[in-house]
Amino acid sequence: MKDEGRKRGKAKVFSLPFSLYPLAFILSSCAAAKLDVIQVGPWFAPRDWREVEVFSSRGETGAPWGGIAIIHGGRVGAKSGEKRLEALKLEARKKAAEIGADGVILTVNSVPSGPEMGVYQEPELYLSALAIKYVTAVSTPPAK
Repeated sequence: MKDEGRKRGKAKVFSLPFSLYPLAFILSSCAAAKLDVIQVGPWFAPRDWREVEVFSSRGETGAPWGGIAIIHGGRVGAKSGEKRLEALKLEARKKAAEIGADGVILTVNSVPSGPEMGVYQEPELYLSALAIKYVTAVSTPPAK
């Protein structure tokens, strides 16, 4: 009986062969790039993500609007993360739809690199987006 208790009490430790560590690191770094949504205005009823317009600058919007959320993505490699960046753009559009946005302004920014000390580092990019809601009734103060 004592031997059975000892066998049940020991946990098995899972370890990867040394040659698989780089692969595990790459896969975990790709999965780590998720979106953060920061509420900056009221949220509205959800809508279909295909109804959310996509803009690349504030100047492209044709109607008055207000920001309702900032959507920020994690860092991805400039060359190796192109597919992940496109997936993040779609995910940002879907997140904007969940909070009832009419449109989303997507920008891709680069991460400023510090001193490399002779070591090559791949440039990194991140997605930044602003979920917007069109203003239906705009009142402006009378001109003085």
